[in-house]
Amino acid sequence: MSGSAMKISACALTICLLEDFPHGSLLFINFILMLGIRMVAGPGVAGGAIMAVLASLGSILEFDADQQALMISLYIAMDSFGTACNVTGDGAIALVMDRMFR
Repeated sequence: MSGSAMKISACALTICLLEDFPHGSLLFINFILMLGIRMVAGPGVAGGAIMAVLASLGSILEFDADQQALMISLYIAMDSFGTACNVTGDGAIALVMDRMFR
């Protein structure tokens, strides 16, 4: 789910910059660490990752309903690119594991 995590992080930072929200390094490190946990637990359905992250967007980055709706829209618009990144990453990990444990 690396593609989904990158999309969500980039979109969240963009909204923070556009809306003049706080976007310090420590805040985003906290958000990205929680995002990593949620990506592991996130469902493997279209749009499932953004739905799993909505609570973190509200609690850590203090996004209201309008910013969360914008995040959902941006995520769905770019979903095919994140899916391609996720599939490529999974394939690369599968190749490494195949070579290590023949």
